[in-house]
Amino acid sequence: MRSRGNSGINTSPVERKEAMSLTMRLDTEEDRWVLTLVGELDYSECAPFRLTIDRILKSSPKSTIVDLSSLDYLDSSGLGLLLSLSKEYGANGGRLVFVTNEAVDSILDLTRLSGVFSTSTTLEEARAMVADTQMN
Repeated sequence: MRSRGNSGINTSPVERKEAMSLTMRLDTEEDRWVLTLVGELDYSECAPFRLTIDRILKSSPKSTIVDLSSLDYLDSSGLGLLLSLSKEYGANGGRLVFVTNEAVDSILDLTRLSGVFSTSTTLEEARAMVADTQMN
């Protein structure tokens, strides 16, 4: 039996999970921007994510790739912001592609949004999708 110490709280690293915050990196290139998200996109991270979305929309790059492949968690508030970005970006005539992982794909399938977003499984594939759009 594990010792719980004086506080009664189990501090075993196996049973204690630290919340992982969201890290965002925005790389601006001449013909496209790449926004990479790492960690958890949940309600507590929506305000800074919304500021980044607003910066992208204000600058109106021809295309943007949002790399979600390193997301560990996505809740409904984060999904709502992705949907909002997609709609606003499309209304401005831009091209938006999401790079997803298995967890994000499952959420998109479950919510029946997989057909709403342009998605790819790798950053290279997303770059090719964006390049094809810019040539047409």
